[in-house]
Amino acid sequence: MRNNIVYVHIEKVSHLTLTYGISIIDFLAGIKKKPENVLSLGVVDPSQEIDIYSGFNMYIGQNQVQSFLLSQAQNDLQWIDFDHSFDLESLTPQEVAEMLYLGHAFTHLKSPFYYKLQNDFVYLTLPNGANKIYYRYLPSFYRVLSKSLTRHLTVAYREKRTFFLRKRIADFPETLVRQLLTLLIGGAVFDFGNIQIHGQELTVSLLTAPESVYQLKWHEPTMLIEKSSLVGNLKYNLTSRKWQLIVLSPEAFEDNLNF
Repeated sequence: MRNNIVYVHIEKVSHLTLTYGISIIDFLAGIKKKPENVLSLGVVDPSQEIDIYSGFNMYIGQNQVQSFLLSQAQNDLQWIDFDHSFDLESLTPQEVAEMLYLGHAFTHLKSPFYYKLQNDFVYLTLPNGANKIYYRYLPSFYRVLSKSLTRHLTVAYREKRTFFLRKRIADFPETLVRQLLTLLIGGAVFDFGNIQIHGQELTVSLLTAPESVYQLKWHEPTMLIEKSSLVGNLKYNLTSRKWQLIVLSPEAFEDNLNF
């Protein structure tokens, strides 16, 4: 599978993002409040601590949590964060069943945000490496996307040029993320494999993806490029360290929504 594309689809009502190419490292770099405790919704590891009330593996404290998340960075990650370990005692069998369903079917039966847990996230890795992440506060995703796009451009540039960047690439502005919201709600692809370099200017193709690729769970993500249409470009100037959105199809960006 290609590792030089980023796909984003946002569901506003569910506070859900379906993405490909955004890593757990991007996620941790982007969110301001790091999870302090998590339950793993995946296969139980008997060598790790198990919560007796839910039957899930649990990781307590930021150090344990970060070690767990980064050790699984390229693997199967399904987890939900929680506030305090004593809150797990009050989980009902129905709530545990809902969380089991989240980890197995990669979707929610009821709201995935539990009052008892006070969770901010549910993070699910799909069979093909795409991710479904529920954000209690959806704007938290803006900074995650910013970090991911910045990282991808850095990698793409270094693959095209043998020498290192003199200055690190400036973070993709969250104000530009907001300008892209209508596109992201419909499904958008950032194609870093097609990066163009002209002097100090880098250009990344921005495409709109058909709704049918929402079934990304079972499909090869590279199909996104073949089925998508070019609607704009992102430009970055190495000298001014400024990002710019170039709109080629204005209708794709109309009726922008405020979150």
